[in-house]
Order: sequence, then structure tokens, then C-alpha cells
Amino acid sequence: MLDVIVVGAGAAGLAAARKLQEARAHHIVLEAKPWIGGRTVTDAATLGVPIDLGAHWLHSPALNPLAPLVDRHAFHVKHGAEDFRVAQDGHLLDAAANAECLAYIDHCFDKIVAAGNERVDCTVADLFPFHGKWHPMFEAAFTAKQGVPAREASAQDFARYIWEGDDLPVLDGFGALLARHAQGLEVKLNTPAQRVSWGGAQGIAVETPDGTLQARAVILAVPVGILAAEAIRFDPALPAWKLGAIADLPMGSCNKVALAFSRNVFGELADVMLMPDLGPDQAVELVIREGGRDTVTAMFNGPFAKDLAAQGDRACAEFALSALAGIFGNDVRQAVQPRVVFADWDHDPWIRGCYTAAKPGRADARAILARAVEERLFFAGEATHERFMGDVHGAHLSGEAAAEAALASLRR
Repeated sequence: MLDVIVVGAGAAGLAAARKLQEARAHHIVLEAKPWIGGRTVTDAATLGVPIDLGAHWLHSPALNPLAPLVDRHAFHVKHGAEDFRVAQDGHLLDAAANAECLAYIDHCFDKIVAAGNERVDCTVADLFPFHGKWHPMFEAAFTAKQGVPAREASAQDFARYIWEGDDLPVLDGFGALLARHAQGLEVKLNTPAQRVSWGGAQGIAVETPDGTLQARAVILAVPVGILAAEAIRFDPALPAWKLGAIADLPMGSCNKVALAFSRNVFGELADVMLMPDLGPDQAVELVIREGGRDTVTAMFNGPFAKDLAAQGDRACAEFALSALAGIFGNDVRQAVQPRVVFADWDHDPWIRGCYTAAKPGRADARAILARAVEERLFFAGEATHERFMGDVHGAHLSGEAAAEAALASLRR
């Protein structure tokens, strides 16, 4: 019998596995997908340069336990903040208007934090009964951060997030960095956990297409979307308090398409995060010429992103090209290359969204989701971290915590 079975080889599951390995615990990691990393995976082949399908930035680098991996594994990041630009009516805003827009967005985010410090847990939208000139841009920027609109998000939950310092893009690919660090861990790919039978006295049985494994404890490091969809069955069923936490943490949407160009059609713009003003319900971010490469990665956020991704890669590519052509002219269409990198996390059966956003009034659901069930089932993932939710390092820290808790239970 194994000591621990880890279900999921994303950042949380890999961090848990490393802790278990260090403790010499008999364990295995089961992963439904054909790769490790979960939503942190890099495609370096399609466009000839590394493109992250999911997570890409090291957030809060001074507090991020993954930041030292960059030097350890000889990877590269861009230091310093990317230039954030706004386009409106087919034109980039001039410096004064751009600064005014960004100042308003920052003011709104500060107001959410202030409300959270006062223990207010309404919808984020409720904090803004009066809208400034740039409010649609704030709503789009908020959706881009949370994956859900302000009207659906808990103010308290967002206020708890620690957002400190510049976001550092991993130019060689965050997914590639995570995969490099995971070398040496025992992971069984293409092996979904189908049923977890945890009520018996003789340990926990995890059923897979390749057979049933037995362990004394299980760490569930899977996206909340998988738990909510009951893609893994539990026998007996999870307790009501756990199911409630799962329901209170729905997953938002952030899907991507990356395009390559035969030449620079963006002038002096490089290392720019551009947000076109398409209205609050079409939150689109365009990462232009990162690292000087002639590429654009378009990120589509919120409910509109789910609907757009359902139409496929070409629809997403055309949307991005139309947005770019509206600003830079038809040269972008003439220079674009035929191949694209496409990530649709909403319709991936083993992911089902980008990351979680607590429902209004339910900010404490993260702590509840993190609680073990009878010291046998342990839970990890970005959704369980109250300060770094939605981030790879939040998932990483939660995986370490779950492994430590599981090891402690085995010693009792």
C-alpha cells in the first residue's frame, strides 16, 4: 500500500510530490493529461518560440518561492514592468490620457482593498455606485485579473490577494520552468482518477483506467472545476461543508491565442500589454512583441472568452487580428503567419476554467476547501490559498502544505 496518492500534476501536485519525495514517503502522482504542469505548460514548437498556454508571469517576485528557480535552471525573465497601454476608437491613447486611465483603474483596485480591510464582502460592482469616465476600462481590467466580471466577484476575496512588485514574464516559458524543476518526480501520465473510495478501514482506493491503487492518504490537487463537475466520484460522497466550498468557488475564464508575424508591424511597441477598449464585457489583453519577438498573445477573459473559445482557434485568431488591424492597420493581416497557438481551458475536460473567484459573501470558502476530510483526503491548488489565489506560487505553497499535513497524519 502506498503512503500517499497525489491526484493532479499541476503546480500543487508537483510541489506535494517533492515534499513527499524528500520525506521518503511511498507515493505516486496520477495525471489525467499527457503532460505535467496543469495550466502551466509551454508550447515551444508551433511558432518557434516559447508560448505559455496558461500561467506566464512570476507575480509578487519578492514573495514568490518559485522566483529562485529562474537562476537555478538558467531561465530568463524580463525585469521591470511591461508597458500598459490602452487603445480607444482605433488609436493608442496619448501619454496623458493613458496615465489618467491607469490612475483611475489603480484607484478602483485600491478601493476594493480598502473595503476588504473593513471586512466588506459585497460584489465588487457594488463598491462603485458612481462610474467615472474610465470605469468600463476598470471593469475590463478587473475581469482580466479574475476571469469573472465585477458583478460576480467577492470584494473580500479579491482584497485578500497579495499583489506586490512587478510581474515578471518568464521568457523561456513558465511551463518549461515548472517541467524542468519537476524532473525526477514519479508521475503517471494519461491516468485519470475516476473514483476515490475513502470510507473503508483498510485505506483509500483510487480507481483509474489502469487499475486500482491503495493508499493511506490522498492529496487532491485538481482544479475546482473538476470537483464541481464530479469528474472524480467519491464513495462516500464528500461532506456537505466541502461541497459547499466547491460551489462557492466557481472558475472564471481566460483563454489564449498566440500569433506570429513575418516582420514587425507594431512600430516601436515592444514588451507592451495593450488593452483595446471593447467595452466592459469584452476584456481582451494583447501582449505585443514580448522579448522583441514578432508575436502577439491575445488573452480573452470572462464569459465572452468562454463563448469565443467554443468557436475554435480560427475564430479566436480572427478576433485578435481584427482588434489589431483596427489599431495598426491591415499590415497585420498581410504579415501574420498561418500557424497559431490556442488554449481553451474552459472546454478542456480536465481543467474547466482558468482559476477560481469566490462568490460574493463566500470569501472564506478557500479556507474551507483547504481543510482535510477526516485526515484522509487533503486538498491543494490555487483555489485553496487565501493570499495567492489564482497564481502558480499559491498552488505551489498549497501543495507543500497539503503534503506536510498528509505526512503528519501518517505519523499519528
